[in-house]
Amino acid sequence: MSSEYRESNESPGFLLWQVTNSWQREIRRALEPLGLTHPQFVLLFSCQWLNDREGTGVTQIQLAQHAKVDVNVTSQVLRSLEQRGYIKRAPHPSDTRAKIITTTASGSELASRAVRAVEAADRSFFSGLGEETGQLIRLMRRLNQE
Repeated sequence: MSSEYRESNESPGFLLWQVTNSWQREIRRALEPLGLTHPQFVLLFSCQWLNDREGTGVTQIQLAQHAKVDVNVTSQVLRSLEQRGYIKRAPHPSDTRAKIITTTASGSELASRAVRAVEAADRSFFSGLGEETGQLIRLMRRLNQE
């Protein structure tokens, strides 16, 4: 077997895989008491955040693009959130194929509680970086460019 790395901790992809798994484990722990999965949280909070920011309602496509989640996965997650009464869909005023998605009162309340839990988990997880957290954010933004 051949690799350009002598040690596994020299591979940026493998390290990212390990760190991501550790971080996701912490996020699952934070969201479990609220009955949300991580994708549910991301799409529920994104819906609330984008609606608060835009004030006009968002479409499923806009949510998927914002969260960088596959459109089909977005659809499944939104269906689950709608069945639980956390979001509602209404006809789009100009596109008959699209729906406007908004959070319900209970969805907004849950999203607010969940973001506090997730942000606390993030603070704890990334606390070991101290002042270097800002540098990590800048580097991740560079990698996140399309």
